[in-house]
Amino acid sequence: MHFLVSTGFSGAHPEVNVGSTVTVHIGKSKHTYKIVGEWEANPAEKKISESSPLGTALIGKKVGEEIEVEAPAGKVKYRVAEIE
Repeated sequence: MHFLVSTGFSGAHPEVNVGSTVTVHIGKSKHTYKIVGEWEANPAEKKISESSPLGTALIGKKVGEEIEVEAPAGKVKYRVAEIE
C-alpha cells in the first residue's frame, strides 16, 4: 500500500498560506513571521494572524512579490524574500 503525502507546496516557489514561515524585507531590514490562525496569533513571538492586515496581504504571495500595508505611520512596503 502506498500513500501520497501533500506538503501543501507545489513547484519551486510556494505561496504564503496559514502555517507558512515568511521572511520579508522592509527596506534594508529583514523580519520573519509565522502565519497562523487568529487564536494562535502572538505578535511578541512573530506569529501573525491570517486575518491581520499584514497576514491578509501576504496570503497567496510568492517569493519576490511586493505588498503595501497601511500602518499608523503610513504605508509600509514589504518584499517576500523566503517562504518555508
